[in-house]
Amino acid sequence: AFSAIYDAYWDRLFRYVIRILPDEDDVADVVQETFVIFWEMRGGIGRIHSIKSYLFVIARNLAFRRFREELKKMDVEDRLVDFYSKAIDSTSTALSTKELSALIDAEVEKLPERMREVFILSRKEHLSYREIAERLNISDQTVKKQINKSLNQLRLKLDEDYLPYLFLLLCMDCFS
Repeated sequence: AFSAIYDAYWDRLFRYVIRILPDEDDVADVVQETFVIFWEMRGGIGRIHSIKSYLFVIARNLAFRRFREELKKMDVEDRLVDFYSKAIDSTSTALSTKELSALIDAEVEKLPERMREVFILSRKEHLSYREIAERLNISDQTVKKQINKSLNQLRLKLDEDYLPYLFLLLCMDCFS
């Protein structure tokens, strides 16, 4: 009796489940699992009004369960791809920032001693003009002039010598 039911409904169930699942291997697995469940429930067959309806409901439920599992797996994969691509982007940005910082530090080292000292106290130690003036025994105006001169000098030097390199760094960020 089981073989007759299997032969009568296998193709129909396959055509039904293929509408839900795109992969034929998954469809075949679902149809096979449908018949396994049907076999395991053979003791309660007397309570079933329609074997056809019973088989199709089992197949539908299994197909949707498989479909949901695939969606979850795809969602997890998408999240992993997003996570790792963001990590790569942030690493690339950090490297570009580090390289740019190294270029600026190299140019700061070339500034005259007093100008470099004022610049470092202002930009690296975050001291106010007044605090720098007190520490170095110079006027606030001198600090302001030294900062402006150092920034102009750095800007000119970086534009002149490193503009192609900076452009390359920016382009690398655009393409990654």
